[in-house]
Amino acid sequence: MKFFSILFSILMFFLYYNPVQAKPNFPSLIPNGTVNNCSNCHISPYGSGPRTPFGETVFDNLSNGNVRWDLIFNIDSDGDGFTNGEELQDPEGQWAFGQSDPGNPSLVTLPGDASSKPTTSSVEEEFANNNSRIYPVPTIGIINLEYLSNYFDSSRLELFNANGNIVYAENIDAKIGQNKWTINLNNYSLNNGVYFLVLRNKYYNIRKRIVFSK
Repeated sequence: MKFFSILFSILMFFLYYNPVQAKPNFPSLIPNGTVNNCSNCHISPYGSGPRTPFGETVFDNLSNGNVRWDLIFNIDSDGDGFTNGEELQDPEGQWAFGQSDPGNPSLVTLPGDASSKPTTSSVEEEFANNNSRIYPVPTIGIINLEYLSNYFDSSRLELFNANGNIVYAENIDAKIGQNKWTINLNNYSLNNGVYFLVLRNKYYNIRKRIVFSK
């Protein structure tokens, strides 16, 4: 009789408790969460056991079963120097549940593992390109490049023609915050057509397409 009682208890346990399926939707509650699934929040890739530092952040910021991404995207849970948003390809915290995953999934890293972190160039390059513009396009001679930078640094500014040849180059100094650089193409013997302006430094590259029509 005791044997059947124990067996019944075991069957009831497996009937009502399934740790793998307890929280099946959690990866979809963060941007690009399905890239690493349960490993985002748990040390075990199967979603059970101790939480990662990011998992603790998520657990502390739940509201009605939903993750308050707007409160945690700017936190560096694992202390590796990159925010949760930077690691999950949403550095500005603009993603919301139900939207398509942002950024490049191949660059996603684990926000709860300090040994898994994006390269500085991938984060800064995306930031610099998303916060830069060139105008006017097309241009009859004068072009302006505006961009935001998180660093003081020397940069190389180069203009390429459609054949990949450099037709203009100059070293410039970037400052933290808003930067603006003006180039007068009339000072160079250029033909009408498409050109590419590239700003390079050790943190990022900015690439812009120019149409020159004099």
